[in-house]
Amino acid sequence: MKKTIKILLIDDSKTILNALESEIFRCIAGKCVHNFEILKAETFTEASKIIRKEHKDIYVAVVDLNLPDCKSGQAVLLTSTHKIPTIVLSTVDNDDVKALLLKKDVLDYTKKDSMNSIEYVSNFVKKVLRNYETTALVVDDSKVSRNAFRTDLEKLRINVLEAEDGKEALAIMDNPDNNISLILTDYNMPNMDGVELTIKLRQKYDKDVLSIIALSASEELNILSDFIKEGANDFISKPHKFEELNVRVHSNLDTLELFKQTKDLANKDFLTGSYNRRYFFESSKAILNKNQRKDKEVAVATLDIDLFKNVNDTYGHDVGDVAIQEIAIILDKTLRTSDLVARFGGEEYCILLEDISLEDTKHLFEKIRSNFENNEIKVDDISLKYTVSLGIAYGKSIDINALLKVSDEALYEAKDTGRNKVIIHNI
Repeated sequence: MKKTIKILLIDDSKTILNALESEIFRCIAGKCVHNFEILKAETFTEASKIIRKEHKDIYVAVVDLNLPDCKSGQAVLLTSTHKIPTIVLSTVDNDDVKALLLKKDVLDYTKKDSMNSIEYVSNFVKKVLRNYETTALVVDDSKVSRNAFRTDLEKLRINVLEAEDGKEALAIMDNPDNNISLILTDYNMPNMDGVELTIKLRQKYDKDVLSIIALSASEELNILSDFIKEGANDFISKPHKFEELNVRVHSNLDTLELFKQTKDLANKDFLTGSYNRRYFFESSKAILNKNQRKDKEVAVATLDIDLFKNVNDTYGHDVGDVAIQEIAIILDKTLRTSDLVARFGGEEYCILLEDISLEDTKHLFEKIRSNFENNEIKVDDISLKYTVSLGIAYGKSIDINALLKVSDEALYEAKDTGRNKVIIHNI
């Protein structure tokens, strides 16, 4: 279920607040995995009230250094005290002040001088929100060094795992639940050095799914070319500065995001954001093979809106599109993240579930059917309710076409016997 995350903007200028709000919406609307809400304060007093009430749900704050009802920097101290990651946007351009603030929970300091600064800060907000869903692995045999990198990565709100050498790092990477997208690795380590680790990682993970940043002391700079040749994306000098780590880490994560966006264009449906038919067939092979090895049952469902033509004929295709988008929303709220969901075309969706009992399959799809039956869509002055029918194939099989054939037959039975039904056929 999606949670609501909150973004706090503190500035005495309504113009700046509105510009930030508009640009942040543009940057992250439709791209954030959760719902989000923007809170605004023009004074220190207003900000204090908001933080007292909402601080646990505020994921990032953009703060002006000077407000009319407090001393310079007091608002930044307020957000830092409550452990809220803070971006300072100020007309004050002072290197000493900037250096002092960056030692606190301040992630960046930007001069308020043009629309470019508004765009920069809004993009940085997007990066921080993304960081909450990002996991990095720090590989170094020095605990002091690992702690230094952990501290700064966690300041950026990146989740951090640690390994003492290459062998331990590979074991951590073998656990898919860790979902690591960024590795920072030292060179000199026992058991397996950083270059050998990079070679082994690149045998399994391409640059579009994993970024590797080499860590190198000044006396090891000649090793960096070996790292890059073997597949490292970037490097950071040891001991590091927070500003350098900030820029390099985010640059690498931005590249991974661009790769993901390119894949999504090929794999996802433009209207709903759900996976498309091609991706469903490609991904189902691995899922079915895995369940065959485990001797486990799977469930494949075909879902279709009942009398959808009537929706288009009565309300128009724009409302029909909203009805189709609602399918993706309801399924996203109800299904597990591991379940494979795809729009096959029109109002038809297909779902592949693994590691699920027949009883749980019946209960889940009856819940989905009921959720649609009790759901109401509002588009302008139009209120619309509709039902869906679901056909499910359940059993052991590695043939996705055979499973879809059975689920289609079950769907036709549900339609022919009154609609708004769940029919399950065993295979």
